[in-house]
Amino acid sequence: MHKRKENNNSERFFFFFFDETHKIIIIYAFLSVLFTYTFCFSLKKFLIFCIFFFFFFFCVTLILLAAGAEFIFLDMLTKFDVRSCRVKGISFHKSRPWVLCGLHNGTVQIWDYRTNTSIDTYTEHSGSVRGVDFHISQPLFVSGADDYLIKVWNYKLRRCLFTLRGHMDYIRVTFFHHEQPWILSCSDDFTVRIWNWQSRSSVACLPGHNHYVMCAQFHPREDLVVSASLDRTIRVWDISSLRLRKQEVGIAQDLLGTTDVTLKYLLEGHEKGVNWVCFHPTKPYIASAADDRTVRVWRMMESSCHEELQLRGHTNNVCCVTYMKDFLISDSEDRTIRVWDVKSRNPIMVFRRDTDRYWILATLPEKNLIAAGHDSGMQVFKLFRERPAWVVNGKLLHYIYEDTLYSHDFESRAEYKFNLSHHLHPPCTISCNPVDNMAVLWYDTDGGMTETFTIPKPGYAVDADIKKRLNVTDAVFFAPSKYVFVDKSNKLVVCNCQGEREKVVSPEHSCKRVFPGPMGYVLCQTDAGVELYHMAQHTVTAEAAVCGIRHVVWDKEFNKVAFISKNTITVMTKRLKLITTIVVSTVRMKSAAFDEQRNILYYTTANHLKYCNLRTGECSTIQSMKNPAYLVRASGDTIWMITREGKVTVQELDNLELNFKLKLQQQAYREVIKIIHRKQLQGQALVGYLHKHGHSEIALHFVTEPFTRFNLAVECGALEIAKSTAMELNQASVWRRLAEAAKTNGDIQLAQFANSKALNFHGGALLSLITGNMAALGHLVDTTNDDNFKLHYGLYLSDAQKRVQILANAGQLPLAYLTAKSNGLDDLASAILDKMDPDVSERMLKAKVHPISEIPKPVAVTENWPMLQVEESMFARLLKEPGQLNAAQAVLGDDEEEEDHAGAGWDEDDYDDTNNNAGMGMDGEREEREVEGEGWDDDLEIQVPPDYGADGAQKGVYVVPVEHPPLPQHWVEMYSLPAFHVAAGSFATAFDLLRRQIGLCDPEPLKPYMMNLWTSANASRPSWIVSSVVFPLTKYPSGEQRGAHHAPLLPEYIPVLTEKLRAGYTAFVEGRFADAQAHFVGIMHQAVFATYEDEKQRASLLELITIASEYARALSVQLHCRSIDGNSKEALELSLYFTHFKLQRSHLTLALSQAMSKAYKMKNIKTATAVARRLLDQDPPKTKANQALAIVAEGERNPTDSEKLEYDERNPFSLCSFSHRPMYKGTIDPIRCSYCHSPAHPEHKGKACPVCKIALLGAETAGLVNRA
Repeated sequence: MHKRKENNNSERFFFFFFDETHKIIIIYAFLSVLFTYTFCFSLKKFLIFCIFFFFFFFCVTLILLAAGAEFIFLDMLTKFDVRSCRVKGISFHKSRPWVLCGLHNGTVQIWDYRTNTSIDTYTEHSGSVRGVDFHISQPLFVSGADDYLIKVWNYKLRRCLFTLRGHMDYIRVTFFHHEQPWILSCSDDFTVRIWNWQSRSSVACLPGHNHYVMCAQFHPREDLVVSASLDRTIRVWDISSLRLRKQEVGIAQDLLGTTDVTLKYLLEGHEKGVNWVCFHPTKPYIASAADDRTVRVWRMMESSCHEELQLRGHTNNVCCVTYMKDFLISDSEDRTIRVWDVKSRNPIMVFRRDTDRYWILATLPEKNLIAAGHDSGMQVFKLFRERPAWVVNGKLLHYIYEDTLYSHDFESRAEYKFNLSHHLHPPCTISCNPVDNMAVLWYDTDGGMTETFTIPKPGYAVDADIKKRLNVTDAVFFAPSKYVFVDKSNKLVVCNCQGEREKVVSPEHSCKRVFPGPMGYVLCQTDAGVELYHMAQHTVTAEAAVCGIRHVVWDKEFNKVAFISKNTITVMTKRLKLITTIVVSTVRMKSAAFDEQRNILYYTTANHLKYCNLRTGECSTIQSMKNPAYLVRASGDTIWMITREGKVTVQELDNLELNFKLKLQQQAYREVIKIIHRKQLQGQALVGYLHKHGHSEIALHFVTEPFTRFNLAVECGALEIAKSTAMELNQASVWRRLAEAAKTNGDIQLAQFANSKALNFHGGALLSLITGNMAALGHLVDTTNDDNFKLHYGLYLSDAQKRVQILANAGQLPLAYLTAKSNGLDDLASAILDKMDPDVSERMLKAKVHPISEIPKPVAVTENWPMLQVEESMFARLLKEPGQLNAAQAVLGDDEEEEDHAGAGWDEDDYDDTNNNAGMGMDGEREEREVEGEGWDDDLEIQVPPDYGADGAQKGVYVVPVEHPPLPQHWVEMYSLPAFHVAAGSFATAFDLLRRQIGLCDPEPLKPYMMNLWTSANASRPSWIVSSVVFPLTKYPSGEQRGAHHAPLLPEYIPVLTEKLRAGYTAFVEGRFADAQAHFVGIMHQAVFATYEDEKQRASLLELITIASEYARALSVQLHCRSIDGNSKEALELSLYFTHFKLQRSHLTLALSQAMSKAYKMKNIKTATAVARRLLDQDPPKTKANQALAIVAEGERNPTDSEKLEYDERNPFSLCSFSHRPMYKGTIDPIRCSYCHSPAHPEHKGKACPVCKIALLGAETAGLVNRA
């Protein structure tokens, strides 16, 4: 409840925009006219005086406007704006980009104004939070609220450390001392208190005011405290004695005040209550704001303090005032913020909101930031733009800072400055004449203004004859001695250097802004985008849909352009064809500059310096910046930047990572090898980059971790490195993978070795069988102790005697006898026959035995498969032949500084090698070939890689063609549907997709459906090489759906799921609840792999999943009820819960009938009556309706329950899927399954869903993708 009535007057008439002095003048003029009229006795004289009055009023209005009366309100340079409840307290963090705000609803929030994100929220106060403040060095902040409490918080621990109690009414402000461990607070209990936050006790109580104390603050340097109250006084207290006191304050001192604090000044002068007071940061001044609509400045002397000046202009209560460098800023309930020039005593800026009143202000002078709290939130803004206006003109950089023009020479780094005329706002842009030193400035104030002048030579002053032009937008030179600007009608106006209009150009589209372009062109921003306009031909040569442009940057040759928006940089060619787009959604783009030597764009954000490779579109961060800076030029690894303090800085960047990537793209492998040998680049990010871009062999030289090195070696085919790494790891899984890789590459010997290391006898035996190496297969059979293995692979060895022995030892005497008999081992067969029972031996003698046919002997292939000699990359050759690398280095030279000065675009590696072969021992044959005439027409434009030495020239090289990837691999790479990955046989990637999409935790229930889907999407046909070949079934999708991509031919699952739903309904009605639940859970499992092609199928699939989930939950409750005592209280509660599921009407009738019967049998007549009424609403069969009517009649006579149940049918609830207990609305916020959306208590978060049994509870997922 507010203690003061808040003024809600709306200023509807322009009369109220004047301050009190101006109003008095107008009223006096009106009264003078009326007084004069009293001496008039005719209508003619009255009309004359009326005309005189209106003329006089018009003249007075013009005079007041010239004196500073504000009719036009400026737009803020807003950096951060958030909508919330009314903000009553604000504080900036001194080092972090945070702002702390106290809200009217008792909440404290921390916001990051640079990224527009919420850091934290604290809700322990029970009243409006009016006072908040960050500590200058500790991770603390303090808050005071209408609950009479002061709380000290630690934002790292995210909790309240302690609470200070002592005030007996609303707390208005809380502030930390800049040195001492003190907290200052004031309250509506008429007191000001100082607390020690380390000892958590009161240090001093300052009574003296006889009304609410609205504000109190520490002096920034001296031991003073100032306080302001609604008793119309301001008090300045001397607290220097508190530094010496070490004991705590007693009860009497706390109530009556302490003698250690003395009153130094008592300031009286405000006509109404004082709302705010503050010290000047460096000067002996005090500023105050009061309900008398004035801001007053007081000057402190040694023994007195007097009023220096009054600032009038607000039309309602002034709530807050603060200093910002040389300005005084105040806000008021008249919905305005005014910036005052103390010298002229006039408001130089006025910011206004339409409906919200301003309450509080805070400043951060180090970053020129101001925060203001109003009725609907908070905003952070600046008074002036801090971006200097600059332009590069040849070797000179011209920029303007604080009414001074600076000229910086890039080569000599000399700097000259020239004074300009004073302006309140700095210029937004500057443009230079390419022929002479003419320059034009554009100011975005007073409707837009330009100034044209000549930049003098060093030692001279700027010419006083500066030509100005008002009501214009932008101004840029497009030709020698001609510049163009945009007038009020959005037309282009061409002027000469004398400021004379030459002509008006009307483009086809309305021009909002104009930016520089190549000679003779300008860039025009329209509503639809940006146009490249030819000024001489009056035509649009190119256009692009780029909006929200703030700045435009061209490269040195005007071949590329970068459009800088708030969060985007769009890079285009001269003809406005897109090259790349850079988007950073969280921070603002500040500047950009093209590298003059490479195809690189450097750009800066609020806190980072980054680069973009325009060839690939890759972006990366070079370094972080403490304060924003603006790029003006970039050449190689050298950049020039302008700071907000008007300083030009030159920085040499450590671009080793960028240079490495560029050399890699240019295939300059010698430079890559040099960087590798220096070991200057490390980290998994670089390895991931090389692996992603197909340079695994290079990534091998940066990796030391064995497992990663093994994976890279296998991928790039470096089997020797993979073997050595596998021996280091010595794991069975590693050896198995190496065996597969060796078999794929045809290295039979390595595959046999890896299988033996992994104890993979089946893999080794199969490889020996395929290659026909019977000796190796026989060795494996002899060394193993597995009889199944011996018998299986012994069939291929034609050793019948061993097979008979194995069967006999296993007790299979009949099989052993038949094997011996069929292979002609009669003696061995007779011996086995004697060991059998007589009955068995008699039957064996009667069995017909066919002699085995002769087994063909395979031709053994023990050598590795023949490998075609492929062309090695230069990187591989240089690594294998150190002599070649030395020769290459001798050609290139060892002077690295000379190489750094050469641009990467020259591709100097191949050029130097080809043109210096004569110096590497070659004969004069090349010179003879160069003498040949041009008439042979044999000058092919082919780049031939250099061959060093005679051996390299004699080798014939065959390049193996690249195999087209199989179709299932295409499905995996092109689609994110789990069903498509299953159809391709890639179960692992399907599981990964399901984990991200539905939070899959247990894939076991899905495996039968996955195998069924894979079988349906693939076919098998006979083959003469192997038993069969599997090939995928595909379909051609329509061009509207997926273009020309193939898709697997999947079965239609929606009709199948519909039939399962009917079967589940049947089992539900028949009372086979376990079977019904299995049907519904199966529907949810199979629906994971169902696909749809239109919205109708999508709606059907979602409905099936929803129904199955609801029935599965209901049946779990029913099965739980059947598993316990049917006459117990829990069984009745479960039956009642069962009636609240969304079932079919006939099914709900069965559930209600069951619950009604249980409640009636357990003498809960009142509950049974309520269920019976619900049953009657479902139009049940006649027998059940009669029973329900009878129970209702009895319930009206005896509405009692024998047992109290945990059941309230009128209070909406969700049933926990785990405990089957209700979670009533407003008490517990349930979590839900990430797939079937079944609710559960939050304590079960992270567990497997008991309904669908495959997904996690409470997991954040992207949602299942089923669209085919």
